[in-house]
Amino acid sequence: MARFIDLLAFSGAVGDVVGCMGPFGFYIRSRPRKSDKTPSPKQRAARSKLGMAMGFLKPLKEIIYMGFANAHRSRSKTAAMNAAASHMLNYAIEGDFPDISINPAAVRLSRGTLMQLPDVSLEQTGSEITVMWSPMLSPFSGHADDRVMVICYNLEEESVEVGEAKRQDGLLTLDLSELPVDSTSLIYVCVAERNGKQFSNSQFLGRIER
Repeated sequence: MARFIDLLAFSGAVGDVVGCMGPFGFYIRSRPRKSDKTPSPKQRAARSKLGMAMGFLKPLKEIIYMGFANAHRSRSKTAAMNAAASHMLNYAIEGDFPDISINPAAVRLSRGTLMQLPDVSLEQTGSEITVMWSPMLSPFSGHADDRVMVICYNLEEESVEVGEAKRQDGLLTLDLSELPVDSTSLIYVCVAERNGKQFSNSQFLGRIER
């Protein structure tokens, strides 16, 4: 890698080199080239798992940006998405390539030390779902006005619907009549502190058919 003085500095690609700004000045480097090598089975497996994880998480990105905001001190969206994908790759993708699948119960949409919902349950009546939980508090974590977010992730439409209540409410009903018939949705719940800075670990409540 060569370093240019300011007079000759440039940014962008010129031929086979790329100019860029580093912490100590301007540099050039070779333009990256696509490898002609056939990927190994291990590489194919890793790429397939990563693609599956990112494809699953993409529709949920706005939830993940909030739920994993504390994953890195930068609080960046990229860091949040990377943390959620890393958890998914380590715990939620099962099987051996090419027969791999996602275990939705092991997926995490938020991460934190805030108290989860105790005694949480899910009921479906027609096109409505009702989530119930105990509003009891721990003396060490949680507040009555914590935000409870029930997340419905429809797999066919790759769409997300969110209903909100307070921890003290103990119940939330979500109307899913807009979802397509004969479709499958995954239901999760996250709890956020009143100021939105702290989250609980998300909880998977189950799979419903519309």
